[in-house]
Amino acid sequence: MKKPRIKFSPIPLIILAFLLLSYPKILPILILALPAFLSYFLGVFFLVVFIIFLLYYKIGGMFGVLLVALALLFVESAYLDREKAPREHYLILTVSVLLALPTYLFIRTLAVAMPRLEVTAVAMLILLVLYAFSKVVTD
Repeated sequence: MKKPRIKFSPIPLIILAFLLLSYPKILPILILALPAFLSYFLGVFFLVVFIIFLLYYKIGGMFGVLLVALALLFVESAYLDREKAPREHYLILTVSVLLALPTYLFIRTLAVAMPRLEVTAVAMLILLVLYAFSKVVTD
């Protein structure tokens, strides 16, 4: 008898919700995340709206990068769940997305004179490049 497949995608969303409890104005945005279970486009739409809200409320720094990394991890793992991807793809996705945190710290130490929000933007750009690299590797 084949064991049922455990879905990974709700885990980053639950962690994201717990982290956002201290920001009640942003918490309702997570409703936009629910359609990401059905469509990749709607997941990317949620990610863009989420990043815009983080910028609007000036939530940056390590916490902002962590929130964006978890949102990206959620959207991509929902995609992997729909595609029934092998477990190795989840590992590559998780490692590549979470590499944004040490990358942010590295950029932060190099760019002491830059404002915090600019460093966050550079770290998010590197996060997206790392993700694109991992996507090419797994395809």
